[in-house]
Amino acid sequence: MENQTANQITNHRSYLREFHKILSGKRSLARSAFNSLKPGQKLLLMKAAGIQQRTTMIYNSDGSKFKHVFAPDYDYLTDDELDNLRIGLQRLQSIIDAFALCEDEDFKKEIRRVA
Repeated sequence: MENQTANQITNHRSYLREFHKILSGKRSLARSAFNSLKPGQKLLLMKAAGIQQRTTMIYNSDGSKFKHVFAPDYDYLTDDELDNLRIGLQRLQSIIDAFALCEDEDFKKEIRRVA
């Protein structure tokens, strides 16, 4: 009886390990995909997700100051921001879907002549 209980506990732990591996694998895939985006694509995705880019003020000894903007990187995002990336992707996908319904004529400039 004790052996059977030990096996069940081991099975549950192995399921948890497998689940953790799957989640970790997806996180690493998401990290790799995000970091391989071009900087403009990262910024667009972050804007769509409502994520502000990290900045800091740097003060010089002569009294001048300037704002330093950190490069967008997956490792600097919080858990909430990572969850918001999914929302940003959905927003961008809906925009892409809307433009996919358009035809070439929709993008032609109309010239109207006034009589």
